[in-house]
Amino acid sequence: MSGVNRILVLAHNTYREAVREKLLYNLLAFAALMIASSIILAKIHLGYDERIYYDVGLAAIALFGVLIAIFVGINLVYRELAQKTVYTMLAKPVHRWEFVTGKYLGLVFLLALEIALMSCFFLTVVWYKDTEFPIQLVYAIGLIFMELVLITAVALFFSSFTTPYLAAMCTVGLWMIGHLLGDIRHFGNLPDAAHLKPFTEALYWGLPNLDRLDIKGPAAAGEVIEIGTVLQRALYASLYSGLLLCGAVVLFRRRDFR
Repeated sequence: MSGVNRILVLAHNTYREAVREKLLYNLLAFAALMIASSIILAKIHLGYDERIYYDVGLAAIALFGVLIAIFVGINLVYRELAQKTVYTMLAKPVHRWEFVTGKYLGLVFLLALEIALMSCFFLTVVWYKDTEFPIQLVYAIGLIFMELVLITAVALFFSSFTTPYLAAMCTVGLWMIGHLLGDIRHFGNLPDAAHLKPFTEALYWGLPNLDRLDIKGPAAAGEVIEIGTVLQRALYASLYSGLLLCGAVVLFRRRDFR
């Protein structure tokens, strides 16, 4: 069996394990309820009903997608280590980089499924309220998926060398910082914080800037979004995810399982 086939088998097995997670279905149920709640919110809010449907729907997809990417992803990797099934896999002709890559691709397939399901919930609400579904929303959902792909790489990177609890904390922290990098950079440009500018610039350019992948606000407001901009930001997420995946492979290779 070739390396590509081994990776695909590992990805398929990871996907099958993930869809059995009860946490996944609980999060999807909460996401569906949150998206449906936009109907009630629109009734108690005067005007701009479409904007409420769009804002709540995109926010639910992004929030619960991140929760699935972090907690389901980290638990799957940790379970392999805790149950020592990783020993059996690595004893076979499976390289460590194939194991990490297969796990990652399996989780990405899972994310694609949950994004599709939540988008169907979202589309159902929009259809039920006889509201338009502009192309900007498709762009926003696409970049939400790319953000989840990047967050999954972050979670896998931390889980490759530390405990699941610490990995979850670090991933959540990096996700929060990633959406605040613009504000952090602006703070470093203030006269009173000039001595912190090298540090804030290093954070801005070194950490994954998740704010670049967040176009929920402009999409919900109906602003024009160029497809070239979307593709450029998707490429940024792909390259950063690849870099983190390489880092996870390097760290996982150095891990001692004896």
